Amino acid sequence: MDWLSYGPADLVPFSRETWLALLAAYNRQHPPALPAGVGVALVVLWLTRVGGPRRLRLALALLGGCWLWIAWAFLYGALGTLLWAAPWLAWGFAAQGLLLVLAAALLPLSAPVAVASWRMSGWWLLVAAVVLWPTLAWAAGRDWLAVGWFGSAPDATAVGTLGVLAHVPGRSAWLLLALPVLWCALAAVLLQVLQSPLWCLPPLAAAVALWTRWRTGGVATAVAAGARSRRVGG
Repeated sequence: MDWLSYGPADLVPFSRETWLALLAAYNRQHPPALPAGVGVALVVLWLTRVGGPRRLRLALALLGGCWLWIAWAFLYGALGTLLWAAPWLAWGFAAQGLLLVLAAALLPLSAPVAVASWRMSGWWLLVAAVVLWPTLAWAAGRDWLAVGWFGSAPDATAVGTLGVLAHVPGRSAWLLLALPVLWCALAAVLLQVLQSPLWCLPPLAAAVALWTRWRTGGVATAVAAGARSRRVGG
């Protein structure tokens, strides 16, 4: 058997129509999940807009709950009927959810947390995941029920999580970024196989998040160093 002759399309055993029908059926099967996810998104937007370690802790915990829900309800429950790799993807999402909850518990209250400003691309990534993602999906011809919403579906949740992680101080933030970035790469492949015009958005969001995290990390390091020098000088 020549494995080199296989491409991404050979590993996706369903069509675009089947994928959209799956999303619609999932949203109908779990009607509270959609408004709950949107509600979580609005809370997280406010928490990261105001800033502060305690609010960031709560935002990370809420995001962790979303990842755990998607792992169980969407990847394992809904997608598991179509894709052989869905259980493995569910385990990855569950691991990310637990990491986010752990990060929320361990984030020092004295940590220098960057406040989201209107100029921070990380915060705008979160806005894009909550507002722009479903709008573009609808503009591309999807029914509202066939849209993957933040908090209840993986793509928008991964993109929004990347935006929030731009505010997490310390080197551990890079560990938290790994799985969302990996999912964005997988989502791009899946959407391209399904001939969705939105396929380029997840990797673009990942690139913006990595750039923002690198830039924000440098600022946070400088703030922390300045605070230490002031304590020593005092």
